[in-house]
Amino acid sequence: MSPNLAEAAPRCHHCGQTQLRPALGYEQAQRVTSDCKPWRAGGVLALCPACGLVQTVVGPRWQAEAEEIYAAYTIYHQSGGREQPIFAGPAGAAQARSEAIIQALVAHTPMPARGRWLDVGCGNGALLRACGQALPGWTLFGSEVNDKYRGVVEALPGVERLLTGPLAGLPTGFDLISLVHVLEHVPGPQALLRDLAGHLNPGGRLLVEVPDCRQNPFILMVADHCSHFSLGMLRRVVAGAGYKLLHATETWVPKEITLVAQLTPGLSAASEGPCLGESDQVLTGWATLQAIVNQVALLAAQPGFGIFGTSIAATWLDAQTGGRAQFFVDEDPHRVGQEHLGRPILAPATVPAEAKVYLALPPALATRVAQRLRAARPSVELVSP
Repeated sequence: MSPNLAEAAPRCHHCGQTQLRPALGYEQAQRVTSDCKPWRAGGVLALCPACGLVQTVVGPRWQAEAEEIYAAYTIYHQSGGREQPIFAGPAGAAQARSEAIIQALVAHTPMPARGRWLDVGCGNGALLRACGQALPGWTLFGSEVNDKYRGVVEALPGVERLLTGPLAGLPTGFDLISLVHVLEHVPGPQALLRDLAGHLNPGGRLLVEVPDCRQNPFILMVADHCSHFSLGMLRRVVAGAGYKLLHATETWVPKEITLVAQLTPGLSAASEGPCLGESDQVLTGWATLQAIVNQVALLAAQPGFGIFGTSIAATWLDAQTGGRAQFFVDEDPHRVGQEHLGRPILAPATVPAEAKVYLALPPALATRVAQRLRAARPSVELVSP
């Protein structure tokens, strides 16, 4: 047993089980923050065989590190605060992630002309901006731990105000509550969802967006995440909190899981068995990452080495190679021409000829991106996981 594991006295923060199965060697790897900055090694990654949750063990050390990360948090700093776009479809057309989520929600779920929407963990208001554009009759509220972005959020069309402080002090009477990239940060995610049910009107809906850790193992290295979800595990957590599942999908946003549920009076909390097959696949992602590091180390020793991406995967891989990437490559025009980690961010068409670029993406997504990039720069060697 490693010193870190003994220090943590591991206990599942979802079900309380103490017999966790750790990922060996994880505590020795560099990590990354959720706002895409390198972070020191440490932490304990483990699977709970009782409930199936893959998690970073929550203890005093994790709590202290999370507080340190959030105190210096700079959202979307690579693009001046602009939300990271997604590139979907064969041509890779760019679209703001929040716009994609709201468009899919409206397409798959009947939305009344009016209602009250609370976005928990709203950041600088990306989702609220998309809500205001798509649902102009709705009254919108944001919730955050502090008022850093109050002026920005409250200036958005449709937003009544930004709420700060403990969630228990929030008003009630909402028709929809959203948590976009929030639940993975929260110890005891099911308890949080039960508490939020008290702030929804009967029949009110819940919208949850989390990283898909089965498709994207890079997300396991985020130091301030404590829950690493698969689709089945997220369904289990939400149903166990007393919600009726309406939609649960991995297709609305690449590398992410979207779930829509409804608060139904009289509905008993569903009790699904642990999805251990999916959970094993998530934990196995750690071994995949170790193989990727070995693969990238060989490339990093060669001239003209760059990494595709400027977010979590690229930031983590660069740290693992000792910062040896000479440049980063991104399709986001708001990031191109900037710097990441002190090195230039290039557009695909401007990558030096004969360069070697590692695609810091899940394999299936890397294949699609490589097809686009080869058309823009055929002389560049593209390497996929």
